[in-house]
Amino acid sequence: MNNLGVNRESITALAAQAESKPLEFNASERSAFVRKSIQQIKSMKASSVGYTKEDIKSGFPEFTEQYPGLFEMVMKPSYDEKSLGLMINMLDKMGAGQTSQHQASIKVGQHLMNEYVNPVLPPTGAATSAATSAATSAATSAATGAATGAATGAATGQSTPTASADTIDQ
Repeated sequence: MNNLGVNRESITALAAQAESKPLEFNASERSAFVRKSIQQIKSMKASSVGYTKEDIKSGFPEFTEQYPGLFEMVMKPSYDEKSLGLMINMLDKMGAGQTSQHQASIKVGQHLMNEYVNPVLPPTGAATSAATSAATSAATSAATGAATGAATGAATGQSTPTASADTIDQ
């Protein structure tokens, strides 16, 4: 055990605890709300009417209050729709009972790790594997807190904690 009290057994115990934790929100309703809001925002952005950001923001007060990071991300000219879609799809699977929040977090974290972290890591063999494992865990937690914080946070009604979470659509 290290100075932080973290070892393989404590991590395994925490993972098991996270795996068995029940959802505290309706993931299906939340993913439908986020998906519908994003689609409507994208339609307004693409409209020839010339809606301003403030016009669009005022049309979606609940979404912009609960998910300001997602709103800002969707308002950008381009964003990572693939990652956003994965996060929302994970919410759908959580709502259908096909995956747990913990499993969804791991999947989203691994995706974000592969998409954003691994491409910039230098190849150094075992050290990279250890760093990648640690970074995957960190990215998974951050992405879960971000992704599942964006998607799940979107699902829980909490605001999106990071820009990573703000990188999801569809």
